[in-house]
Amino acid sequence: MNYSKDSRDKIEKKNKSKTKQMKKKGKVTAFRIIIISLIIGMFALVGGGLGIFIGIIKSTPDPSTLDISPQGNYTSFVYDSEGKPIDSFEPAENREYVELKDIPLNLQHAVVATEDERFYEHNGIDIRGIFRAIVTNLKSGSLSEGASTITQQLIKNNILSSDKAFTRKIQEQYLAIEFEKLYSKDTILEYYLNTIGLGQGVSGVRAASKRYFGKDVKDLSLTECVVIAVITQRPTYYNPISNPENNWEKVKVVLQKMEDQGYITPEEHAAALKENPYENIYEVHQEYLEKEPHSYFIDALFNQLVSDLKDQGYTEANAKKMIYGGGLKIYSTMDTKMQEIADKYIQDDSLYPAHLYKIQLDYSISGKKADGTPIEEQVYNIIVNNEDEVESFKQKQLEEWGITSEDTYTENLIKQPQPQASFVLMDYATGQVKALSGGRGEKSNLSFNYATQAKRQPGSTFKVLAAYAPALDMGKLSPGSEIINEHITYKLGDGKPWSPKNWDGNYTGTYTVRQAIANSMNVIAVKTAVDYVGIENAFDYLKSFGFTTLSDSDKVHSLPLGGLTQGVTPLELNAAYGAIANDGVYVKPVFYTQVKDSEDRIIIDNTNEAITLHSHTVLKQSTARMLTNMMQEVVDGPSPHTGARVRANFKGMPIAGKTGTTTDNKDFVFAGYTPYYVATIWSGYSQPAPINNGGNYHLVIWGKIMSEIHEDLEYKSFPKVTIDNSGVSEIKICTVSGKRATALCEADPNHVVKNEFFTSANKPTEYCDLHVEVEICTESHKVANEYCPADKRVKETRVRKVVDGVIVQDEICDIHGPDNTENPENPGDIPGVSPSPDIPDDGSEGAYPSPTPTPTPTPTIPEPSLPPTVDPNPTPGVDDDDGFFFPQG
Repeated sequence: MNYSKDSRDKIEKKNKSKTKQMKKKGKVTAFRIIIISLIIGMFALVGGGLGIFIGIIKSTPDPSTLDISPQGNYTSFVYDSEGKPIDSFEPAENREYVELKDIPLNLQHAVVATEDERFYEHNGIDIRGIFRAIVTNLKSGSLSEGASTITQQLIKNNILSSDKAFTRKIQEQYLAIEFEKLYSKDTILEYYLNTIGLGQGVSGVRAASKRYFGKDVKDLSLTECVVIAVITQRPTYYNPISNPENNWEKVKVVLQKMEDQGYITPEEHAAALKENPYENIYEVHQEYLEKEPHSYFIDALFNQLVSDLKDQGYTEANAKKMIYGGGLKIYSTMDTKMQEIADKYIQDDSLYPAHLYKIQLDYSISGKKADGTPIEEQVYNIIVNNEDEVESFKQKQLEEWGITSEDTYTENLIKQPQPQASFVLMDYATGQVKALSGGRGEKSNLSFNYATQAKRQPGSTFKVLAAYAPALDMGKLSPGSEIINEHITYKLGDGKPWSPKNWDGNYTGTYTVRQAIANSMNVIAVKTAVDYVGIENAFDYLKSFGFTTLSDSDKVHSLPLGGLTQGVTPLELNAAYGAIANDGVYVKPVFYTQVKDSEDRIIIDNTNEAITLHSHTVLKQSTARMLTNMMQEVVDGPSPHTGARVRANFKGMPIAGKTGTTTDNKDFVFAGYTPYYVATIWSGYSQPAPINNGGNYHLVIWGKIMSEIHEDLEYKSFPKVTIDNSGVSEIKICTVSGKRATALCEADPNHVVKNEFFTSANKPTEYCDLHVEVEICTESHKVANEYCPADKRVKETRVRKVVDGVIVQDEICDIHGPDNTENPENPGDIPGVSPSPDIPDDGSEGAYPSPTPTPTPTPTIPEPSLPPTVDPNPTPGVDDDDGFFFPQG
C-alpha cells in the first residue's frame, strides 16, 4: 500500500513549511534589528552632533560682551634701537572711518548685490544661500561657493580667528543671529564697509576711494562704486590697478545684478558701462608711487609683524588693521647709524664696475585713444644698456602698442640700476637685524626686497653648511683630516653619471678639510657630503640652520655646491652663518624687540626669554669654533682673492666667512662675521645673467661697510676651540706628510709644522716618514754607503719626495766601493736613513719623538704607498670661477 509513503510526504511538507516560516521569521527579525540599529545610530549621531553643537555654542563668547565695531584709528609709530622715532603707519594710509550717511547708496547697494543679496531679509544667516552653495559645490565637485552673509564676514574679520574652521563656522553663524538682534542692518553694514579689505593694503571704502580714485568716498560715481565693491571677493584677481580687465568683467556682472534687484535703472546701467574708471586710477597710482615710501627695513619689519600677529590668532586683515590704526609702539632693532652706512655703500655707483652697468625698466601707460577706447598697456623687466636707450625703448614700445600723438595717456616708468645688491647685518647672539638694504636705486612702494625676497643660488657658501659643518659635528672628519682630490663619478637616481668639477681644473693631491675650505674645492665638498655625511643628513642640517625655501628636490649630490631648486634668501643665509658664529646656536632674525598697544601693554616681546624660544642648537660648540677657526683662513689664508679684497678695506678685526659664486657667475655672495656681527652681501642682475670680470666688487663693498661699522668697537678675538671635555685635541701636524710632526719636521726651515684640531675618532697616530735624517757622502753628495770613509760622512735632514703616491728613493754613493776604500770603519754598518720611528700615542698631543742618533741597518728605503701630496698653500683662482653643472634629479 501507499499509505506510509503519503504519510511521509505530508510530514516532509509540514517540516518544510515550518523551516520556511522559521527562515522568513528570521529574516524579518534581522531586518527589524538592522532598522532599529540604524534608528538608534541616527539618534546617537544626532545626539552626538547636537552635543558637539551645544558644546561649541557654549564655548562661544557672550555676544553682549563683544564689540564688532572697527577698533582704533590711531597712528602706530616705529622707533630705532635707541628709542628714536623713524617711521609710522598712519590710518590714512590704510583705513579711515566713515559713517553710513556719507557712503553713497550706490556703493552700499553694490556691496550688498555682490556679497549678500538677501542682506535686508535674513536674520544673520542665509538659509537659501547655504542650500544654493551646497548644490553648486556638489555639481562642481569643489568648495568654491560660499554662503557667508555680511554679518558673518564682519564677525570673522573683527572677532573670530581663522583657527578650527568647523568650530569657527558654527560660532560665526550663532553670533550672526545674536548680533542681528543687537544691531540694526544699517549699523552692521556701516561697520562692514569700514572693515573690508580692498587690496593695496587698504581696508574700508573711504581709504580705498582715496587710494584708487584720489577722492572722498561720497564723491564716487556709480561705476567707481562698483569697481571698489567687487575687489573684496578676490583682492588680487580683481585689483583695478594690476588686473583692470578682470575687475571690469566683474563690474559688468554686478551692474546687472543691481538692475535686477531694483537698485539702479536700465538707463543708469547703460550710462555706467560707458564710463572708463581706470584712467583716473592709474593717475592716482602714479602719484602714490611718488610719495616717500617705507624703507626696505620697515617693509621687512611690517611683514614679520603681520606674520607674528597671525600666529597669535589674528586674521591677516585684522593684523594689518592693528598696525595701521591700532596706535602701536613698535621698537625696531634698527641701528640708524649702521643702516645709513650700509645704504651709503650699497647705493654708491662708483663701487660697481662701469662695464656691468645696465638698467631694468618697468613701463606702463593708461588712458584712452582718440576714439575713446581705453588704453591699458604694460611691460616688465626690460633691460637696456644705458640712459640713452631708455627713450628709444619707450618710442619703440609705444609704436608696438599702436599709440599715436592723438591718444591721451599717462605713463609710469620705474628704473632700477643693474647689477642689483642687498646687504643684511645681524647681531647673531640676539638675532636682532641691525641694518638691511634691499636693493639699489630709487625705492618705490612696490619695490622688490632682494634681502628678504630674492631666492638665489648660494654657491660655495653651502659647502660649509651642507658638507663640512655636518661632517665635523658627526665626528666623521676633523680640520686636519685629509681627502684625496680626484676625478670622481656618481651615478644619480635617474642612472645618469655626474662628476663634480673643480674651479681650477686640478684633480691631484690630498687636501685637509681646512685647505679644502680655504681653496673652495668642489670635489672634496661633494665627497664630504655624499661619502661621509649623507645627503639626507646634510639636508636635515640645512633645515636646522633655518632655511625655509628648501624642498625634497634639493636632496641631490650638488647640494653642497648650492645647486638648489629655488635658492635661499640673503636673510636666511646670514642667519645660518650667524649660528656658526654663535657657538652653534641658531637664533631667528627679528626686526623688532617689543610691540606695545595704545595702552602701553606689551603684546609681543622678542627679548630675554623670547630669544631662547626663537633659538635652537644646530652644532656642538667645538664644531662651530673649529669652523670659525678654519674660515678665518678664507680671509687671512692663502687665497689672494677673498682676503685681498676684504682686508684692503677692513683691517684690525678678526673675520671668518665664505664666498659663493654660482654657475656662470650669476650670483656673487659673501657671508662673513666678526666677534660682533654677521653680515651677508648678495649681488647679481635682477634677471639672472653672467657677471663677467666683476672683480669681486661685492667683497669691497662688504669690507667698506663692516670697517665703518666696527670703527669705534673694541678689538676682540674669536673664542678659542675648547680642548678640555670637548673630545677635541690639538696636535702638531707636518703639513708635508699630513702625519704627526717629529723633531725633524720642526727643524724644517720652511715652517711645515702646524697645530691642528682633531676629534678622538680622527686624530692621526702615525708620525711623519717624509722628514728623515741621513748620512751623506761629502764627495758624491749622495747617501753614504758602507765604504764611504768616516771623515767623508755628515748627517743631513732631508724631505723625501713623493711621485704618484710612491716615495722616491735617495741615490746611494757610487764613488766609494770595495775597490777604492781604505780601512772602512764599521764595515758591518750599512748606511741609510734614520727616520723617526712611529711611537704609540702617549697622550701628549703636542710631543714629538727625537731623531735616532745612529743610522738604520739597511740601505733599502721602504716604499710605502702614500696618497699624493700638494703644496699646503696653493694659490687658487677666483672662487668657483669656472661653472659647473648642478644635477637636479
